[in-house]
Amino acid sequence: MYIGLDIGTSGTKAAIVDAEGVVAGSFQVSYGFSDTADGRRELDAEEVWNGVKSCLKALGSFGEAETITVSTLGEAVIPINRNGEPLAPSITGTDRRGIEETAAFEKAVGLTRLIDITGQNPTPIYSAGKLIWLKREMPEIYEKAWKIPLFQDFVIFRLCGRAVIDYSSASRTELFDIGRLDWSKELLSETGLDREKLSDPVPAGSVAGEILPEIAKELGLRSSVKIVAGTHDHICNALGSGVCEVGSCANTVGTTEGLTAVLRREQLSSEYVNRYQISCEPFVRPGLFNTVAWENTSGVLLRWFAEEFVKEEKPENLIATFGKLNGRMKEAPTDLLVLPHFSGAATPYSDGKSKGAVLGLTLDTEREDIYKALMEGANMELALILEGLTKAGLTVNRLVSTGGALSPQLLQIKADVLDIEIDTVKNKQTGAFGGAILGAVAAGAYKDVCEAVSAMVTLGDHYEPDPKRSRIYRERLTLYRQIYPAIAKISHGL
Repeated sequence: MYIGLDIGTSGTKAAIVDAEGVVAGSFQVSYGFSDTADGRRELDAEEVWNGVKSCLKALGSFGEAETITVSTLGEAVIPINRNGEPLAPSITGTDRRGIEETAAFEKAVGLTRLIDITGQNPTPIYSAGKLIWLKREMPEIYEKAWKIPLFQDFVIFRLCGRAVIDYSSASRTELFDIGRLDWSKELLSETGLDREKLSDPVPAGSVAGEILPEIAKELGLRSSVKIVAGTHDHICNALGSGVCEVGSCANTVGTTEGLTAVLRREQLSSEYVNRYQISCEPFVRPGLFNTVAWENTSGVLLRWFAEEFVKEEKPENLIATFGKLNGRMKEAPTDLLVLPHFSGAATPYSDGKSKGAVLGLTLDTEREDIYKALMEGANMELALILEGLTKAGLTVNRLVSTGGALSPQLLQIKADVLDIEIDTVKNKQTGAFGGAILGAVAAGAYKDVCEAVSAMVTLGDHYEPDPKRSRIYRERLTLYRQIYPAIAKISHGL
């Protein structure tokens, strides 16, 4: 049995899975930002750690685990002492601190050189700016810190006493050389950051060590359980979706929506990383890489609509509300266009000041038309991201969609707008499931991740694009491309 941990911004999910891919049990704990004042986005690392322990303790009764694989959100940094105790709250990627430092860092190194080394297009999301800010503005905390890990290496250290981070998570700092697969001496020198405060980088799927005896006893686990370095959470979602070959692509739909495509490094030049705002990070298979591209609003749009525009019906729960709205939608594409920048724009624009827009409203527009148009708009934005991948030389020949925000209606809209066949998978907790896959390989049950994926992942429903609707959406996409450039200045003015 293998446990996968999926540690995110809003909660931790865990699943215990056998070698055939059967989920014996799962558990999750919710939490949230501890401080959001003045642009801060802080997480209480100790609260996250307690959530991890609650998940592991709950899963201990489902069977004896051989491995625990740790996969997490990226970018967030946590100064800790030698005992692994946080010295300050974690600064997450969306925290506003470090913006000026990121700009100065990019200017000093040079945009092209920075992308050549890291595979990342510079944005304040990455850890480098946060670490520079921490050293400059909180020098006493920086100097006192033994390590300043991300959440992956923080949890691994608390579980087994060794500070290691996998290559993909390390790349989210913008200090990691993805060619040499080590911290960049050049970038550390430029920033003035100390190498010894960073964890040791290792390949994804590496065994970090055995669980500490006192932790095993507290959680009711065997003392021989091996702790495995997982990946950046996007990659574990891809593995849990059955994606491990070049040309395959995972589409994770939740509050936000992301695309993780597998590729070779030479397929994504620094020019295209910059032009299309597509990051490139080491994949779990040696020699391969993957993209991380996303839009900031997807499932959250539908939640917003249900909570704000269906109030008078006093819905008992969102699932029932969505079901009612889905049943009332017309089959044909709407006459509306939605720019889904309700939380700014990520790939391909990277414009935090952009705003959402709904175009084409008339007195004949019905509530369900707007609801459906939100789905169409999110997928038109996704179509632009796929176009960027295609122009960069990537051929996406398989798309697997997963996530709690999906419905049969949304999946069909996705197939029609993108004009591509869509697969789903039986297991919906793909992040934790992907970690379990890595754990199975680390335990020796399979020779590599592709063999494990083939044995453990079961496909679900299949959706094919309707030719008539796809033709209409292709025409609408021509208009959609014009919206952001046309109204960007107006959005910024607002």
